[in-house]
Amino acid sequence: MGVIFQTGYSLPGGDKPLTHARIAHSGNWLSGGTITPSTTDAAYFANGPANSLTYEKWKATALAATWEYDHGAAALCDYCVIGAHNMGTNGNTLQIQYWNGASWTGVIPATAITDDMEIMAIFGQQTRQRWRISISGGSIPEIGVIKFGKAMQMERPIYGGHAPLHMARQTVLRSNQSDTGEFLGRTKQRVQLGSSFSFANLTAAWVRANWRPFQKAMETEPFFIAWRPQDFSEVALCQCDAVPIPQNMGVRDLMSVEMQVRARAYD
Repeated sequence: MGVIFQTGYSLPGGDKPLTHARIAHSGNWLSGGTITPSTTDAAYFANGPANSLTYEKWKATALAATWEYDHGAAALCDYCVIGAHNMGTNGNTLQIQYWNGASWTGVIPATAITDDMEIMAIFGQQTRQRWRISISGGSIPEIGVIKFGKAMQMERPIYGGHAPLHMARQTVLRSNQSDTGEFLGRTKQRVQLGSSFSFANLTAAWVRANWRPFQKAMETEPFFIAWRPQDFSEVALCQCDAVPIPQNMGVRDLMSVEMQVRARAYD
């Protein structure tokens, strides 16, 4: 499904254009709050989506279902990310809501989910304590990761030279053939997505203010990235095997950095 925008979304003043990547990582998502799902299947985990271990999933016992995060105090958010889910396969409708002190208010309209790609819902900044997702329709899904927070906005956009992750499948196959070359079948041993993100002409001031928290976050947790949300709806849940290090370009005070990432394949 990828990127979902709030109805009538207008870019807040001071935000980077939506041709610039949005990144949700453990340094900018909310944590430490209280989780309250409507129901939880006994074989699953109510708190599973609060961490980033995608195999620890939450599944309700009935629809409509809700999963609520109470931060304990009001905090600024402009995104909700959802990963490791099968809402597209199961034909679900998703709504994202906040508690306004008297009732639940939809910040993202009820949206039919059409595939199992990671989701990044982008909305106007809200300072709220309680957030939830609401799921209806179809059959009961499994969900591995749910996060709310304020996104990191890359200072520069990228386009040329980037291989979009949802097309960058890295599949390990084992083929079987007879002695005479007859095709006897093929086994898919492993599949993941792999690509790189190269950002250039970043000001030194921006890098020093924003990159180190992201570096530290990716040492322990995967992160979500929407690389060009205005133009392409692709969202991925990624990790880096080596922490990317910014370098001075030798041009004024500009720096560059490249990330080699692996991402979860959603189908």
